[in-house]
Amino acid sequence: MKRSLHPLEKPSDGPVSLLLNRPISRAISAPLANAGLSPTFATLLAFAAGGGAAAAFALQVWWLGGLLVQLSSILSGVDGEIARRTGTESRYGDFLDTVVDRAVEYAALLAIAYALSDSWDNWAWAAGLVALGGTFLLATTSEKYRSTVHSNYPKRQLEPAFAYVTSGRDVRIFYIAVAALVATWQVDVMFWTLVVLSGLLHANVIWRVILLRSQLR
Repeated sequence: MKRSLHPLEKPSDGPVSLLLNRPISRAISAPLANAGLSPTFATLLAFAAGGGAAAAFALQVWWLGGLLVQLSSILSGVDGEIARRTGTESRYGDFLDTVVDRAVEYAALLAIAYALSDSWDNWAWAAGLVALGGTFLLATTSEKYRSTVHSNYPKRQLEPAFAYVTSGRDVRIFYIAVAALVATWQVDVMFWTLVVLSGLLHANVIWRVILLRSQLR
């Protein structure tokens, strides 16, 4: 049976958002909305948590970076929930949320590559930059789909397999967070996570380009 979406969820939400992030973000957005705080305030909270995560990664405090980057992922849904709760949705709010989401993810990947360069030299930068390119291409194709069709890219419907590994920012951040916690004991896990993520990201991009050939006519 198909799961019915909660009123505060979006059709574009990935599995991690639906199962983990949204239950927590709804508990956060309710008191913030009742306190009269704006969606922009929540966006800035997500940005601050993401900046803290990047700093922790760069300093190789892996467990803290993992917790903060996942917190940022959770908070990235709070701004939209506050807007929907209070009827203050705006195109600029949606735009700002997207910019912050991308900035946090890119900063995290670059910080991880920087931290790993101590032991993996240029291989760490190569893995980080390839992963960064993959996330950029996925974000670009999603936004181009939205501007063309005027609807969010339905990744769970069109890419059911990739939805659980790379197609959504929520799953990418979750795997990075989990790998960072493990990296506290075995740092090489972080490097190989970047390598695997890089390959899957670009496979996802290729599949999306092929898939959308028949969808966008």
